[in-house]
Amino acid sequence: MIEFKGEIRVDESPAAVFELLADMGELCEWNPNVRSSRRISGDRFEAGSRYESIIARGPMRMTARSELVTVNLGRKVQYEGSIAGFWSVDSLTFEPSGDGTRITFRNETRAPGWLRPLIPLLNAVFQRQARRAVEGARRYLASNSPQ
Repeated sequence: MIEFKGEIRVDESPAAVFELLADMGELCEWNPNVRSSRRISGDRFEAGSRYESIIARGPMRMTARSELVTVNLGRKVQYEGSIAGFWSVDSLTFEPSGDGTRITFRNETRAPGWLRPLIPLLNAVFQRQARRAVEGARRYLASNSPQ
């Protein structure tokens, strides 16, 4: 299994940053690894809503399909889905921290069985991509802050 956990802290309320980051349909706005993203069924922040994103890894483009499985408005979202034979669980948690919010990004990815011998290499590549996503979120929030 490939796992990632990253955190950032911002000087905005959990509700404000939740609105900016939690919708998978808007993932391409802040994640530099995502070329396009959209909701293909359901409503915003409704469990069972489905999404499709085009992920770029160098010159490769892959389609990720996911479903919103957990919603705690203003606090947490969790998406589950697949990309190129991998199964992925992504969550964003928004917790009050002083006068702002601590945002925790978590991912657990399971590779197809035939790729398991390559997990250390895949993990190294994935960690770099995940850190880029967290940094993209940090920059996006800084440029969209109402202050």
